[in-house]
Amino acid sequence: MPVISQSACGKAILLGEHAVVHAQPAIAIPLSSKRVTVNVEPQIVASQGKIRVKSALMNFDDDLANLPENHPIFQAVLLTLAELKIQQTPSCTLRVSSTLPLSSGLGSSATLAVATTRALSEFLGHPLDLETVNRIAFECEIHVHGKPSGIDNTVVTYERPILFQKGQQIDFLQPGSTFLFVLADSNVRKSTKDNVTQLAWALQENPAFVQPKLEEIGRLVFEGKQALIDGNTDYLAKAINCNQKILESLKLSCPEMDNLVEKAIQAGALAAKLTGGGKGGHLLALVEERSLEAVLAALQAESGGKAFFTTLQPVEKPE
Repeated sequence: MPVISQSACGKAILLGEHAVVHAQPAIAIPLSSKRVTVNVEPQIVASQGKIRVKSALMNFDDDLANLPENHPIFQAVLLTLAELKIQQTPSCTLRVSSTLPLSSGLGSSATLAVATTRALSEFLGHPLDLETVNRIAFECEIHVHGKPSGIDNTVVTYERPILFQKGQQIDFLQPGSTFLFVLADSNVRKSTKDNVTQLAWALQENPAFVQPKLEEIGRLVFEGKQALIDGNTDYLAKAINCNQKILESLKLSCPEMDNLVEKAIQAGALAAKLTGGGKGGHLLALVEERSLEAVLAALQAESGGKAFFTTLQPVEKPE
């Protein structure tokens, strides 16, 4: 059997994180240059049914069974085998590599799940369609995050900018022009699951304060959608900056993130906000071409060299 290789991109939430868990819309964009790759290699002499996982990035080289049950790779393998009704698993090794920072708000758990599902299903001779991959990745996200919105697995699976709202059809977006973003690591790691739980508790305890803020984020998302479609950088910047202020008021930012926001704006960014689970993770800054180098340099210095830029370009909407 040949070695099978599949990859999946990272993602960034442009607008709407956390509110999307509570029935509001959100916009997510793919980070196509930042990827997780999973190679599946047959192990002819190994014991029947043994799957080994090797990843220098995860500092793991052991049997799949020794991964935590809530790990996205563990769940992706189990769910893929169940989907394909595989009774006897062929022995193989999953080699995992990544240019995507893990556990930093860029969708790494969904990316690991999607890449694993794609690679393993192809290795087993039954590549799964996008809808099935997306469903499996969402089930993996439930094990990882508890109450995920579904946005991470969706944008990673389809690798398109989307407007996502639970219970609604996915809205694939067509940017009206090219947008430039700089992302930078705050070097703070917090649990998305814990942050989602915190906001759910706050909503229950003080709905008069929290609910209007979630609805305001939803309004900003629709404004951002139109700005994206129109190619209007100024209107998109306004929505991003307002979104960040609301996230700060909901105690989902942190001093390190606030400092990155300030540095980005000082260096010439049009807008900056946290992206993902909050209280750490990555900053996303909207920049113009003329300010790209200055903002990137400033955030490289502030993040210890953990900044990069990405582009969002017009793409054809999938059929």
